Amino acid sequence: MKLILAVIKPFKVPEVVDAVRTAPDFPGLTIFAVRGFGREKTAPHVHDRAEDLRDFTDHVACLVAAPNHMVSGVVERIRTIAHTGRPGDGKIFVLELEEVLRLGTGERDDAALV
Repeated sequence: MKLILAVIKPFKVPEVVDAVRTAPDFPGLTIFAVRGFGREKTAPHVHDRAEDLRDFTDHVACLVAAPNHMVSGVVERIRTIAHTGRPGDGKIFVLELEEVLRLGTGERDDAALV
């Protein structure tokens, strides 16, 4: 099992959601607003804290917990849709999941994902 964490541009969220929803047995998606910066930082200069926060870029983080056999397909769908070709498109991280528990039924691991 893997956790896919995709940090993408906010305007790409509806397209990404539509694309992953069409995957058979898609396990679900959680999104939340995030702010950050990458290599495209401005030139170093003296900041105050309020200015530092203005330098951050708005993105959306998408979380998908998926069985191993679905990971490459989900990653490819997100990559294809979220890519704009401009700096700051975001990143996709794939992390190992040790355990998953569905609270309502008590199902664990792959059974809890789909």
